[in-house]
Amino acid sequence: MRYSLLDLNLQPGVEIFLVILFFIVCVAGIFFLIRGIRKDRNRLLAEKYRIKELDSAVFTQMLTHAYSVADEDTHFGVMLIRINDAENLKTSIGERQMKRVVETVKERLVRVIPHGSKICLYGDDEYMVFIPEELDGLAMTDIATMTIKELTKPVSLISRAKINISVNVGFAVNNQFSSDAVDMLQNVRIALVNSAKEGVNLFSIYSRELAEQQTEEYKQYSEIRKAIAEKQFVLFYQPVAEISSGKVVAYETLVRWKHPELGILSPDKFLPIMEQTGEINWLGIWAFEQMLKDYTEAERNRRDGRNIIFSFNLSPKQLMYPHLAEEMRKVYKKYRVPAQNIMLEIVEFAIFDKVPEVASNILKLTQMGFKIAVDDFGLEMSSLKLLENISFDWIKLDKKFIEQSQDDFLIGGVIETLVGFAKRKNCSIVAEGVEDEITCNYVRGLGIGFGQGYYFGKPLSFEEYFNK
Repeated sequence: MRYSLLDLNLQPGVEIFLVILFFIVCVAGIFFLIRGIRKDRNRLLAEKYRIKELDSAVFTQMLTHAYSVADEDTHFGVMLIRINDAENLKTSIGERQMKRVVETVKERLVRVIPHGSKICLYGDDEYMVFIPEELDGLAMTDIATMTIKELTKPVSLISRAKINISVNVGFAVNNQFSSDAVDMLQNVRIALVNSAKEGVNLFSIYSRELAEQQTEEYKQYSEIRKAIAEKQFVLFYQPVAEISSGKVVAYETLVRWKHPELGILSPDKFLPIMEQTGEINWLGIWAFEQMLKDYTEAERNRRDGRNIIFSFNLSPKQLMYPHLAEEMRKVYKKYRVPAQNIMLEIVEFAIFDKVPEVASNILKLTQMGFKIAVDDFGLEMSSLKLLENISFDWIKLDKKFIEQSQDDFLIGGVIETLVGFAKRKNCSIVAEGVEDEITCNYVRGLGIGFGQGYYFGKPLSFEEYFNK
């Protein structure tokens, strides 16, 4: 025989209480069930990718132990994944949102790596994965391909916006090329550097041939990563002066590496490899912010009331970075610097590159109020029609162009045409490489208004120019 609450002839208040109590019990049961499922899921995930506190030292100890107990039948591999431009990304979206990205990457890695693998957050922007099984070239290719495919899917932020990240992957296995953990970690790093040289969202597998090609570059890359961590880069400044009066009207910002052993290193010693590996984006944002700090300090100490421009170089690789303008905007908003007093120097071919991101970044930067300079202008851009539809403020003539024009009548004619063109466009021409009085007088005779070179001042630190 069945009964219901109604058959018990309970008081109305008691019936309502029992119904509410039943509802509370059900909700509580569902809550604890979901909590238990989530707790078990998190525990399983933690068991799969956590190595104590995801400490790189613990990962290295584990790898060292794996070598100490390995015999000829023991096989394992290590995969190194790096999130590209992580520092700039954190600057752009904020530290809280960046933590969301890091957690998402870890969760996605768990989905694609083989069972029993261990994941370690190896620095702020890298993940090291230990895979305890035999891997041939095909297996490594499959794992790396799936990893890149999974990690480059759009990431949903706390704000519900979605962003795309890019990664690079290096792979190495224990074999005749690695006798211990130190060798393995170096080999997988070399593979990562090689993949970054080729582009983004690519992977590379360590091999003897690769090592022979990359050993020196890997050494340079390792030193550069250390230099970034220890903030070993500094800014120098070189004046741009008015030819007729010699008065300084601007300072070009130049990045130098203050190497702890080799002293001050020029850009040719570090920029090429930073271009290849993508570190140039970090360097560019760091240098831009440091320049704004220096400008603020210089204005605070200035007594002559002159309006001085600080110029800043943007490489083609930086201009191809989709988030460049947004990240520069975020940095710029921290400082009370008039945008019209900041000149962005762009190597000429970068302006005309048909990569959409380049045109978009230049447009956004000009809309922010920054001045634009066409840098290293030379004979290959002798067709001035290419400049007709571009808004710019300076044309900087390459040093070799000036030198050749002194002995070549045709090149001298091109410069005269360029001077007339600049007057019509209401922009200025700057002659680079003015090292002596003879060159200065020659440039003045061509009708060029401004010069840069040792004749007006060599590159010096901020303190040497502004804290005299």
